[in-house]
Amino acid sequence: MKIRKSQIQQADLIYKYLPANYTECLQCNFSSQKKVSADDIMVAFWTVPPKWVDNLFDLRDLLVKPFGIQGGNKGSRHELEKSIRTGGTHKFMSIADKSDEETILCANDKHLVMYLSIKVKELNERDKDVTVSTLVKFHNLLGRAYFSIIYPFHCIIVRSMLKSVLKKFENQP
Repeated sequence: MKIRKSQIQQADLIYKYLPANYTECLQCNFSSQKKVSADDIMVAFWTVPPKWVDNLFDLRDLLVKPFGIQGGNKGSRHELEKSIRTGGTHKFMSIADKSDEETILCANDKHLVMYLSIKVKELNERDKDVTVSTLVKFHNLLGRAYFSIIYPFHCIIVRSMLKSVLKKFENQP
C-alpha cells in the first residue's frame, strides 16, 4: 500500500479551515468489496490503533498532564465512535463537519486545535481512494513547543495508523 503526499483540494470540506500553522495531506488507494465510509475509517483510526501507538499515546498523556494538556480517550472508545457517527462531541474531540465522502474531527485544547479529515472516494465497485488531511493551528507558545516535540512522531504515527486501518478493510467481501 503506497501512501503519497497530496494537496488539500478546494472542493474538500477541510479546505475551509485553512490557513493553518501545519498542513499535511496523505492519499492512497485500497480495495474492498465492502462499502467503506469516511466514518468507518475515522472510527477505526481512533478506536483500534496498533498496540505500539496506544503505548505512545499513554506515554504522551502522562508527560503532558503537568502542563494541563488533556489526555486521550482511553476507556471511552464506544462513546467516541458514537460521536463520530452522529456528529457529536466527546471530551475535547468533536465532529466539525461531515459530508457523504468526508468526516472532519476537531481536537481543541488550550494549546492548539487540530483538524483531521478523512475523505473516501469510490473509484469503482472495488477500488477506493482515501485522503487523510491534518491541519494544526497553534493557540500559543505552548502549542508551538508541544507540536515541535510531537511532529516527528506524528509523521510516523499517521502513516502507520492509516496502513493498519486500511488493511482491516482491504479485500473484505
